[in-house]
Amino acid sequence: MNRQWKKVLPFVLALTILSSLVAFGPALVGQAAYAVAAGEARAAREQLAELSKHDHLSVLFRAVAKAVKPGVVVVHVRQKIQMRSRPELDEFYRRFFGDRYPGPQAPNQPGPGREYFSRGLGSGVIVDAKKGYILTNWHVVRDADQVEIVLSDNRRMKAEWVRTDAPTDLAIIKVKPDRLIDVPLGNSNDMEVGDWVLAIGAPEGLPQTVTAGIISAKGRTTGRSESYQNFLQTDAAINHGNSGGPLVNMRGEVIGINSAIISRTGVNEGIGLSVPSNMAKHIMTQLIDKGKVVRGYLGVRIQDVDEKLAKSFNLPNMEGALVSQVAEGSPAAKAGMKSGDFIVSVSGKRVKSINGLRNAVAALPPGKSFPVEVYRDGKKKTLTVQIVAQPDDMASAFGGETEPGTASATNYGVKVASITKGLSEKYGLKKPTRGVVVVEVKPGSDAAEQGLAEGMVVLEVQGKTVKAPADFTRLVSGKDARNGVRLLVLDRSGGKRFLFVSPAK
Repeated sequence: MNRQWKKVLPFVLALTILSSLVAFGPALVGQAAYAVAAGEARAAREQLAELSKHDHLSVLFRAVAKAVKPGVVVVHVRQKIQMRSRPELDEFYRRFFGDRYPGPQAPNQPGPGREYFSRGLGSGVIVDAKKGYILTNWHVVRDADQVEIVLSDNRRMKAEWVRTDAPTDLAIIKVKPDRLIDVPLGNSNDMEVGDWVLAIGAPEGLPQTVTAGIISAKGRTTGRSESYQNFLQTDAAINHGNSGGPLVNMRGEVIGINSAIISRTGVNEGIGLSVPSNMAKHIMTQLIDKGKVVRGYLGVRIQDVDEKLAKSFNLPNMEGALVSQVAEGSPAAKAGMKSGDFIVSVSGKRVKSINGLRNAVAALPPGKSFPVEVYRDGKKKTLTVQIVAQPDDMASAFGGETEPGTASATNYGVKVASITKGLSEKYGLKKPTRGVVVVEVKPGSDAAEQGLAEGMVVLEVQGKTVKAPADFTRLVSGKDARNGVRLLVLDRSGGKRFLFVSPAK
């Protein structure tokens, strides 16, 4: 019996083990897998701890942030807003306030209204500690009555003066040079796509915020013809409040002033635009030395070309700017430039687009002569052009040309036209019997801020009927219009309302 048990015992044990595996196998296998995964995680964490000791990129980011942050400031602005009453509401107010309501100064004039203060916030960077100069954006400080900066150590300083240049969206703030730390301006031309950069500022009011990214592209524009653009594009996070703050390279140098984002939502989507430091340096020098920016002027209207145009002009490629018109008596005209010339270089620097030409000419000092290379009839030709200062009214340089039945009020940033069948159809006008239609409003002008928009019909200026574009120009150009005019407009919904707009100062 014992001998038989010994023979059977191995089979019994095997059967028992097999039964256990069937019953508990999944749990045992899971525990074994867990032990392996946990061991791998511990090993990886130990490896990370060792690698972090040699994380040169983090060490570099820390050093750049530490070097630059003391020179980055928060910019607080305060603007006084005058709210004027509307004549059509005067009777309504009198019912409630009686004699206590002062009413308008004169018939058909706005009442005294009331004041309130609008506040804004942006960023800036100290670029000269000895003289107290801070670079920021024009749109951060525009129309501000008071500007105050907050340093990295929380000290507050009032601006002694502010000088701006709207076409490049740049501004200089002067403060008392008291224990300031500046950040050097680098050479933005040295930056290449893929280079690491840091953006520092106060997004959403959070000071000394640092974000990292790369240079995504160079030479970006937004297509606005009234501005001078050559943006650096970055994917470093830029949000509201970052405007005016620095974009810096890995040497801790300012290579851009963060200016805008391209976004469908109004918040960062990875497309930030910065004014390159070389442009900022040129504008800053003029604002400090002259109080304004003087730009070079060639006197041409230009356009890009496509393949068909390039072929028709027998051009070697499409990199350049095609001259469509030459202003009479302009530097270009005196140098012999003609419509149809294709400009490829200015002062020895290659021109790739109309934006590149505008920037290149604007940077030239007036009073000096420069070579301009053009293609004419398929052959390269060099012209010598003596650059002059850009006129205040560019349209007048071309004889004040406007389309038939139109008029421009450049000091108000508004262009109007006679109401034609075509314009009525374009803007969906409900056949107004009088007035002129607004066909252009300059962005950033007071007219735009007050709500005047393309497609509206101006019926009256200062209570006087407007029948033609010439009436509009005459009424907004008189002595009594120096501080602003009241407009009665018909909006695109067919409703009438009053607007009070002021000219550019």
